[in-house]
Amino acid sequence: MRMRNLAVTATLIPVLLLPGCGNDTGVAAAAPAAHKVARPGLTDEAVGSDDPVVNAYYAYRIALDVMMRSGGSKTKQLEPVMTPKMLQSISAQAKYFRTRKLHNTGTTKVLWAKRTLASDGVIVSACYDTSAARTVNARGHAVLPNTTPTRWLDQMRVLPQQSTWIVDGGTTTPTTC
Repeated sequence: MRMRNLAVTATLIPVLLLPGCGNDTGVAAAAPAAHKVARPGLTDEAVGSDDPVVNAYYAYRIALDVMMRSGGSKTKQLEPVMTPKMLQSISAQAKYFRTRKLHNTGTTKVLWAKRTLASDGVIVSACYDTSAARTVNARGHAVLPNTTPTRWLDQMRVLPQQSTWIVDGGTTTPTTC
């Protein structure tokens, strides 16, 4: 039961986090194209979106992946893509990874992302796949049970900040999107 609690905690911490703050500068440009699933007919250079709101979400996912692959040690890339409140929550997740000597192998892949308007602002709905991003301990053993979902639906609020957009938080739920 303890291993299952660890698995659920490691998987759901980003889902259960409070809304946060930040902005998006430079992370997307330095990120590998593997984070975004190419649409048919597009090259790796053309992957992404023409929509700056959706690109803010991609930058958030990439920054989160960098933190998780580093075992919580790399967090500087988080600040420009999220609000301070969200950064505080994600920093708690980074500390959890550091203290438990956990890290992810591989990356998540955003399968699709789109913006919608809601009563509380602009929301990016996105489906992402974590099947290539295993969470492992210091010995390299997987810490999540094989039954852990690999498809997730994000509903993230995105806010304008100065001349860019940043992720403010939202919900993540397992789904078959």
